Amino acid sequence: MHVRPAALAATLTCLLLTAGCGSGTGGGVGNLGMPHTLVGEDYDSVTLLETDASGTTVTGTLDTTQVDGTDVRHQHGKVSGTVKGERVTLTVDFELGHTALKGTLSGSTLTLQAPQPDGQIEDYVLKPHDVAYYNQRIQALQAGATPTPSAVPSSFFDQE
Repeated sequence: MHVRPAALAATLTCLLLTAGCGSGTGGGVGNLGMPHTLVGEDYDSVTLLETDASGTTVTGTLDTTQVDGTDVRHQHGKVSGTVKGERVTLTVDFELGHTALKGTLSGSTLTLQAPQPDGQIEDYVLKPHDVAYYNQRIQALQAGATPTPSAVPSSFFDQE
């Protein structure tokens, strides 16, 4: 299934579009095994999730940048949630509302369940990357480029 970043952003912002944030990579968050900085991307958006943990509690920020033609939109939200084993539950608070997301953490890959405009639920995959990678992807989007398999590390596509 192809998850449109716009659909994820709309879900994350309760019908708003986009978000984006971060800093360097690190090991797993606390003892949870979740990477400190995760990036998800598609042909017209990039999302960065940066987290810290205490026990099973996760806090952090979520940022998404989306390009629609020449329109570039950014959305920033505060994240709180829990990680219990492979199960992840996150709440993202944006300026105009909040949304809850569920997903799974498999190794260093976080797969969030993203409701689509047509009502279907699709996976949105975030993998460990640093802020420099996120910023490079934003620059490419803003320059009118779209991520291609040759521009995205092959590890991004390894989902199992």
